[in-house]
Amino acid sequence: MRTKHLIPNHAAGLTYAARDHAAREDYGGGDGGGGDPFEGFPDAVLGLIVSKLPFRSAVAASAISRRWRGAAAAAPALDIDFAAAFPAAPRRRAAFAVAATAALAPPCPQPHPLRSLRLALDGLFDQAFAAATAGHLASWLAAAAARGVERLELRLPRSRLAVLPPSLLACTGLTSLTLRLDRYALPLPSLAPFTRLSRLHLASVSVTGDDDFFGDLLLHCTELRYLILEQCRIVALRLVGPSRLRSLAITDCSWTQESSLAVLEMPELRTLRYSGAMATRHIIDGDVSLDEVLLAIEKPQVNPREATLRELLTLVANVRSLLLSPWCIEQFSRAEEWLKVRLDRVRRLSCIIDRREEGALSIAPLLSNCRNVEELCVSVVPSQGKRRRCSDGLCHGVPRSKVVTVKHLKGVSMQYIDESKSGLELVKILLKNAPELETMNIVPSMDGLELAKFRRRVLKFRKSSQNASIQFCTAG
Repeated sequence: MRTKHLIPNHAAGLTYAARDHAAREDYGGGDGGGGDPFEGFPDAVLGLIVSKLPFRSAVAASAISRRWRGAAAAAPALDIDFAAAFPAAPRRRAAFAVAATAALAPPCPQPHPLRSLRLALDGLFDQAFAAATAGHLASWLAAAAARGVERLELRLPRSRLAVLPPSLLACTGLTSLTLRLDRYALPLPSLAPFTRLSRLHLASVSVTGDDDFFGDLLLHCTELRYLILEQCRIVALRLVGPSRLRSLAITDCSWTQESSLAVLEMPELRTLRYSGAMATRHIIDGDVSLDEVLLAIEKPQVNPREATLRELLTLVANVRSLLLSPWCIEQFSRAEEWLKVRLDRVRRLSCIIDRREEGALSIAPLLSNCRNVEELCVSVVPSQGKRRRCSDGLCHGVPRSKVVTVKHLKGVSMQYIDESKSGLELVKILLKNAPELETMNIVPSMDGLELAKFRRRVLKFRKSSQNASIQFCTAG
């Protein structure tokens, strides 16, 4: 096969070898040594390139050339994950420790600054290597503190020797701290040295309330704005200011039988995310003015007391953005006078409902309380039962004849709505009673009837807004 056409001007001597030789001369390799094109790059640039790679690839990059050997030590962000680095070779703990030490504590007089560090040591604390790993962890955190680490995520497995070392408190420049501790039974150390801390995320720890951990935290960490508790075992959570905390998230935590949640003197608290189980008592200061509330609370095994429900529903008063789980929506659908809560300030309402006989219509009483809502999002999730049963075992009827007033509603998003009677009835009610409606996006359920038949029935409904646009999507 003729190949001269692959290289123009082949007769003039422009071959592949001549081209490569000219490229080496451009990078200073004209002596035949094969120069490195990255030789002129500063350490900061190489470190930035390595920081975008997984830790295993970052270590492998040191074999490219002599210039790349210290690139991992110059990275501004490191994600050191043992399980991800050696998924098929868990016995290479010593090699992993050597690579992590070389990346965090390089033998140079002026180490490069470290902005973000993630240490995930699942599988490293195993048998005879556990004691050595504890020593490595202490030295790694000390090296990170010397490099001025600002964002730290530490994930430790369940082990007797997997404890927080004192060198953690040397990272005084931290602005974000995440501690994922698997069933950590020891008391947490005081975080008073972290005066610049603005975000704290605690996962799988025990909050007993006997010690004053959170009181000491709010007293010394005056810059704290975001507090996240995930899958923690809580006996008593008491947050007493004055504090500048703006967001509080309690996600999938377990509460004891006589547990309590107290939030006092938090004038700047605006966001509350509360999901999973709920505490027995809620003590919320009247000065707390929330703008965004997420109540994704699951149905409790034991019916809560009326006082607990009152305290829970007072959290949503005067909010502008509200998200409710099926059980919380059920509480708003009851007919008792003491459960009627006016939600005139709500502008954005998100509802998660069960796919039941009257699941979609269960939000009709809630919409009557949210008269000024402008944006509505409804998401349907599968349900075990077909009939709509409340927590007390009785079926509460939904007032279909009651007029739902949504005069300010402009946008509606409905995901996984099927062709059941309640789903179509909710669409009909919204189109009929929303004179300012602009857009309605509907994602039909995959297990409903044919999409074309569903579209024809929806498009036949009368619309009070002439500018309303109904769009059907296949995915949310």
